[in-house]
Formats: sequence, structure tokens, C-alpha cells
Amino acid sequence: MEEREAGIAVGFGVITLRDRAETGEAALEQLYDEYARALFRYALSLLGSAEDAEDAVQDVFIRIARERRRLDGVRNPKAYLFAAARNAAYSILRSKRRRNEIADETHSSFHAQPAAEEPSAKALALRERFALLPVEQREVLALKIFEQMTFREIAKAVGASISTVASRYRYGIDRLRRALEED
Repeated sequence: MEEREAGIAVGFGVITLRDRAETGEAALEQLYDEYARALFRYALSLLGSAEDAEDAVQDVFIRIARERRRLDGVRNPKAYLFAAARNAAYSILRSKRRRNEIADETHSSFHAQPAAEEPSAKALALRERFALLPVEQREVLALKIFEQMTFREIAKAVGASISTVASRYRYGIDRLRRALEED
């Protein structure tokens, strides 16, 4: 049996995937360990539901596990994974819209907090205003602020130009600032 290798950059190292299951599983596990939490936060900011965010992240890793060739030639796994999470989240949103359930969903929480910790009134107001932003602005703000991605990385993840991403960021921040000043 011939073994093919595909180098996949992860963090500062390189994971080498082989057709052997145990090596591929270890590489997939490393990707999951490194990115799952960040992908969950991102999906949560788009979907407003922890359950849906978990489904989106799970979908990303199931697809990769089933089709390891998806990672062949990927130079920036972070951008690839965030783009895949975005696609999964948008798929969930489209499905909800078709079933007319999107109106019933609450988008008030984009960060899961420990039950013992009560958010401040300002934090609650910010969450409410954040949830009212267009999804394109919410996703850029979430990736920039919470995941500390560059505009270039965000552009790759969302499939938009860097100037579009920067504009969405600026407009989102301006809207939040104005809304909080009104309060």
C-alpha cells in the first residue's frame, strides 16, 4: 500500500497526514484541539444559539474526517476552518429561514458565560445591540475582536475583499458606538 503525504500547516508546526488512519486521526485531533473553541465562538456569534454553534463546528470536523482530501493543499488551516464554519453556520441559518424558525431564535448571547457570573447592564446592552447588527458585520467583528484575526485572514474566511471586511468592521463598530451612546 502506497502512503501519500500532505503537509498541513497548523500553528507554527506542520502536521503530516498519511493515508494511515491513526496518523490522520491525530492530525484531525490536533486541529480540533487548536481551533474548536474559536470556531464555536464564531459560530455562536453568527447563530445566537449554542446548540446550533455546536452543530456547525461538528459539521466542519465530520466533513474533514470523512474527506481528508479537503485539507490537501490548504496553506492556512485557520482561514480554511473559519470559512468552513461560516459555511456551516450559513447553511443552518438558511435552513431555519426555510422553516420560519429564525424569528423565534434569540441572538442575545454571543459568549457563553459561567452561570454564577451575572453580566452587567452595559454588557447586556452591548449584546442586544450586537445581535441587531447585520450578520456580515457581526461575523467580521467576532473574528477581529474575539479571535484576533487580521483583515486578510477574515477576508479569506468570509470570501470578501480586505476593503469590504474593513468597511464591515468600521460600520459595525460605528453602529455599536452610536447605539450605546443613545442608551
